[in-house]
Amino acid sequence: MLSRRQVLAGLLALGLGRGRAQRLEEAVEGLEVPWALAFLPDGGFLVSERPGRIRLVRGGRATLYAELSVYARGESGLLGIALHPRFPQEPYLYAYRTVEEGGLRNQVVRLWHRGERGVLERVVLDGIPARPHGLHSGGRIAFGPDGMLYVTTGEVYERELAQDLSSLGGKILRLTPEGAPAPGNPFLGRPGARPEVYSYGHRNPQGLAWHPETGELFASEHGPSGEQGFGHDEVNLILPGGNYGWPRVVGRGGDPRYLDPLYFWPQGFPPGNLAFWRGGLYVAGLRGQALLRLELTGGKGNWRVARVETVLQGLGRLREVRVGPDGALYVTTSNRDGRGQVRPGDDKVLRLL
Repeated sequence: MLSRRQVLAGLLALGLGRGRAQRLEEAVEGLEVPWALAFLPDGGFLVSERPGRIRLVRGGRATLYAELSVYARGESGLLGIALHPRFPQEPYLYAYRTVEEGGLRNQVVRLWHRGERGVLERVVLDGIPARPHGLHSGGRIAFGPDGMLYVTTGEVYERELAQDLSSLGGKILRLTPEGAPAPGNPFLGRPGARPEVYSYGHRNPQGLAWHPETGELFASEHGPSGEQGFGHDEVNLILPGGNYGWPRVVGRGGDPRYLDPLYFWPQGFPPGNLAFWRGGLYVAGLRGQALLRLELTGGKGNWRVARVETVLQGLGRLREVRVGPDGALYVTTSNRDGRGQVRPGDDKVLRLL
């Protein structure tokens, strides 16, 4: 459980008295590199662990829901999960994983939900690039307001894949729940282009969130801090067919051929997921080890970041952030991913009220 010192350290950064989060609770502990959450209608939730397990959490207790074969190296393994938008009428859970059998690659698979267990049903999309180092695999999946499945993919340190429309690497993809290219995709019918591509020029996108009023898509992305000594991790407003510049530009390039980020961190803040909650855009930080709140002003198609504040810190690396059906904000630590300092009880799912 969280120590009193840890709870107080977190609460001191929560912005009390401003109508935002007022309490920090622990939902479950003892996980191994939790990557994504999916909330069930019965009040429980599923959490993926990068080594290949999906846990079912109810009442603070985690049990094994499914175990998938994965290639767990570097940043690869079992990553994002998402429930079918018509769940439980359509009883499916989708997952993004790295596999080695038959050739190393990333893929989206679908599991059949059977109450307390999930059973692998079929592969939805195959052939997303992966490399033995396991880096830049992307991995976030989420269903949008349009009922389509969005998938973030990395360029696996092969930069030009991000600009190559014939590759699934370095992209945001848009699929039907059955895995077909979604109707209205910007490159449908274009010779030499993958019809699944929704946007491109991405380095390693890690988060997806839709504005609750306008329905616009926002994404978080890792910049080249480890390669060139600077950061430029980004938050982008995603437009269909948009080219976000990697590797041609880093940060705000001012080149009309490429879309500049809505916000970037010049010194680096490799982000996990992001979520809209209580009027702000919340971003989980891995190396930055904090949960930030971005205050947006403007309006549809014309947003800017007016203010950035630290909401939560002192708990190490944070990866997932997601709004639960109870209205709370859920955050996961990622201190057992090989890059963090392991704390007692890690890794955890935390609940902000």
